Amino acid sequence: MPIKATCPRSPDHKRFITTAHVMEEWVVDERGNFIDLISALETVHGPDDGNIWTCKECGYPAKLERVPR
Repeated sequence: MPIKATCPRSPDHKRFITTAHVMEEWVVDERGNFIDLISALETVHGPDDGNIWTCKECGYPAKLERVPR
């Protein structure tokens, strides 16, 4: 089931900060040290309910629930 995040301070807050795992193409030196980002190639794993979600508007931890499609 999909996730729905809500802000406990305000139901009007609809944007949240969390993490996703992204595959990127890099320029590196001869030892593999990062020099520059060429592009993000694909999202390996998007946000899920195991991540910390924080309201972008007020900084409160979000409430997460599973909802039917």
